[in-house]
Amino acid sequence: MTTQFRPDGAGTEGYWNNQEVAEDKFPGQVGIYGSGDTAIRLAEETADRRYAVIKSRSQQTGMVQGDVA
Repeated sequence: MTTQFRPDGAGTEGYWNNQEVAEDKFPGQVGIYGSGDTAIRLAEETADRRYAVIKSRSQQTGMVQGDVA
């Protein structure tokens, strides 16, 4: 999960090995950090070590499947 505080700005990352745990943590992160220009993304690591965004949330888009970008 990543939290980016403004477009092209600084952010934080959190990792959970269990997708169920990550899905459970996601709404809490939205509740804590989901204002202003913040974009919060829940992603999974693919076989080629890249990240595919499962769902994301920004104040402008609300919750969406895939990336808010």
